[in-house]
Formats: sequence, C-alpha cells, structure tokens
Amino acid sequence: MFNHRDYAKLRQVDLNLLVVFAAVFRERSVKRAAKRLFVGQSAVSMALGRLRLLLDDALFVKVATGVEPTARAVAIEPLVRQALELVHGAVFEASEFDPKTASRTVRLALADDLDVWLLPRLLDDVRRNAPGIVVVVQASNWYTGTSMVERGEANIAIGVLPKPAHALVAEELYAQRFVSIFDPRHVERPLTMKRFLEVPHVMASITGDLVGLVDEALRTQGKQRRVVATVSGFASMAALVKGRPLIATVPHVAAAILARTYGLATAAPPVAMATYPVTMVWHGKDDREPALRWMRDRLRGIVHAEASSEASFRASRGRKE
Repeated sequence: MFNHRDYAKLRQVDLNLLVVFAAVFRERSVKRAAKRLFVGQSAVSMALGRLRLLLDDALFVKVATGVEPTARAVAIEPLVRQALELVHGAVFEASEFDPKTASRTVRLALADDLDVWLLPRLLDDVRRNAPGIVVVVQASNWYTGTSMVERGEANIAIGVLPKPAHALVAEELYAQRFVSIFDPRHVERPLTMKRFLEVPHVMASITGDLVGLVDEALRTQGKQRRVVATVSGFASMAALVKGRPLIATVPHVAAAILARTYGLATAAPPVAMATYPVTMVWHGKDDREPALRWMRDRLRGIVHAEASSEASFRASRGRKE
C-alpha cells in the first residue's frame, strides 16, 4: 500500500516519460516513436534523457536499425505497459459500463417497507440485466440512512430521510401515504372512525415508542387508539394482523403487497394523515460512477412503473382504498 513517501517519489515521475518509453520500446526507433506520438525527435530524446537519470540506466542503446532496450528496460516494460493501460482505463473508459458483464457489489440502505415491495422488483431486474452485480441490503431508517452513505457503509439510501449533508445528493422519488391493513374475517368494513378506535392496533416502532404518526394525527382531533404491540418490521405486522382482530397502518406501497401476500383488506385510515417524501440519497463523489448511476436509474424506473400502475388501478376503482 502506498504511503506518503511513495507518493512523494511518484511526484518525480512525469507520466509522459513512461508514454515515451513505451513508444520507443515498441518502435525500437526514436524517429518512429516521435512520429507515433506526434512530437519531434528532440522531444523524445529529451524525455529519454530524463528517464535515464531517474532510473540510472541507459534503457536503450543505438544499433544500425534504431535502438535496442537494455536488460533493465526489458524487465520494466511489462509493468510500465500495465500501468499505462490502467491509467487509460481509469481516465477514458470509466464512463463505459456494460451491465451484462459488470461484476461488483452495490450496497443499499433501505427502509423496511421498501424491503417488502421494492427489493423483489429490483432483484428481478438486476438478475435479468446485470447478473454479475450483487445487491447487499442493510436496514436503515430516518436516523441512520444518510449517515450510512456519509460513512461509506452504503452506496445508496432510500426512505423518509432528513435533509442530507452538503456532500450528499438527494432526489425525491415519491410521496408516501399511509394505508390501514386488517383481516376482513375479524374486522368489519367499512373502516369507520368508531371501528378504528375500538379495534386494537399494532405498529412499527424503531425505538419502542408507543406513539406514532397515526397517534399524532388522532390527537389533533382529541382521539386516541389502542396500541397492543409494537414490532420492528412491516412484514411481521402483517403476520400478526392475519387471523386476528387487529389493525396496522403502513406505507401505501407496502400495503398492497402485504394485503396480497397475507390475504388482508386495505382501507384509508379514517383520519387525515400527512404524506412524506421518500428520497434517494447518494454521495456526491459517486454521482458519475457508471455502475451506481445505472443502479439509480433502475431504482427510478421501478418506482415510476409502480406509480403508474397504482395510478391506473386507483382510476379504475374510481375511489380511495
């Protein structure tokens, strides 16, 4: 691994010297190398002179046909060529990205409700279009999502998140609504306010707090629900609701999946609740990184497709949940 002394030494090396070395080695002629590099012979000769001083070796000796490399030149040529190829790739080929052949890991910090609906769609898309990409998902929330990106623990965070630090980039994906889910065999419809307050509730709580967004909305009307359990994730909420006289209120994108998976009914909660922006956050330094740009595009595409599908579904019903 490079240390500060190594970097100090490298400052003595002009990359152009290595380019000249590679051209002369290949052409076995200062004249032909100059022609290939579109410079004069004197420029090539001067560059070789500087490199000879730096490496303390003649590098090339004159022969009847041009020049021949010394043993030192032959030894270092493969390394110089490899170094130049790596530099060329880093500078000029970074924008070229082929998902079909790409091989890398992308780390996502996702809120729990996104695990339910976004992750399965994303994994299908990645397996179909970029089989060499591994998706690593880590749980995140309001308190941890942006800091995980700041610390480099995640490449992308998605969720209801605070305004990020200046070094991060944030993009709103959609507005999150809330929908109540319940087992229609145990909770009658319609979901009136009276029934909403009579039936016990389960809720997701990161901290174990028994007061959530629903409670705050009810409080403005002087009302209170009865919470009988808190859980850490939305999937476990649906499992509890199934087969029991319970209600859970969850983000709308997860509600449809949970209802379909567990055979539950959905309804708009009988209390006005605010919507919250769901944002995608990434580090500014990764803004032009090809693989991560591709991943962000896929995530946008999935969200927009879901939004279009939901809009069509709601229009066909002609009413709210």
